[in-house]
Amino acid sequence: MSAKNIELEITIDEKGNISYTVNGVKGKSCTETTKFLDEALGEVTKRDFKRDYYEHPVDTTTRVTARR
Repeated sequence: MSAKNIELEITIDEKGNISYTVNGVKGKSCTETTKFLDEALGEVTKRDFKRDYYEHPVDTTTRVTARR
């Protein structure tokens, strides 16, 4: 099983507003991935989802059964 490469890009502007972008996560699991940020940073005022949010997560496990 390979490890996922998840990248969080966090930006703080000159007024102290914080925004972040998640890369490497498909589907709605990105909100679970960043839940700790939401809780630590306070009120979320806006969410913009990338195309990856609307895709299905990829299952990297494959099972093969051979019959004779």
